[in-house]
Amino acid sequence: METDSEAEDFFKRWFSHLHHIRRDLRMARYSLGDRQKVQSAVDQSIAHYESYYRARSEISQFDPVRAFTTPWATLVERGVAFWLAGWRPNTLVHILYSESSRRFESQLEDLLSGAGSGDLGDLSPTQLKLVDELQRRTIQEENELEMEMSRLHEDLASRFIETGSAELEDAPGRIKDIIARADELRMRTLRAALEVLCRPIQAVDLLIAAADFEIGIRNFGLKHETGRA
Repeated sequence: METDSEAEDFFKRWFSHLHHIRRDLRMARYSLGDRQKVQSAVDQSIAHYESYYRARSEISQFDPVRAFTTPWATLVERGVAFWLAGWRPNTLVHILYSESSRRFESQLEDLLSGAGSGDLGDLSPTQLKLVDELQRRTIQEENELEMEMSRLHEDLASRFIETGSAELEDAPGRIKDIIARADELRMRTLRAALEVLCRPIQAVDLLIAAADFEIGIRNFGLKHETGRA
């Protein structure tokens, strides 16, 4: 993707396909007896996210700053939802907790009577412990990346104060490294969460909620931009 239009076209198609992914996940949720269909929907969803970061990596190879600014995203996504050019990895854990809590409250009576649903509202103590550990690790790695970005900001400021120029030779390489590490953490967090959610219905529930989040933020951003036009 050497041109802005090629990148914009790719990411428009990516978001359009995310709607189809979400539809397939919802259909799979009601076909849990067909394990192959469920696994296919989960694998398709993971591959779709991987394709996003692969495409961004291609852009980052020759223009890290452009990749970091995500020109294909809406103003709302860039200004409100994004952390280091994408969703904060810990957001996925928050989505997991939120969806789990919502489902737990809606089926509390059944759970108290011993009729477990097996979905996100029915996480075991062991799963909750693993989710907590995942969140702690994720936050620690997020903090490390934020410190790296802060060091880059400080180096750029120091360079300007000393020379009157904000040009820093190694800045593009450092930006490219931060993007790569942030994207790798996003995917690693997703995969780790799905490993904790060992029941197919739980994995599907999380992926649907994650897609709802991305689509919801983007639709709000598009509506905002249309209103400003």
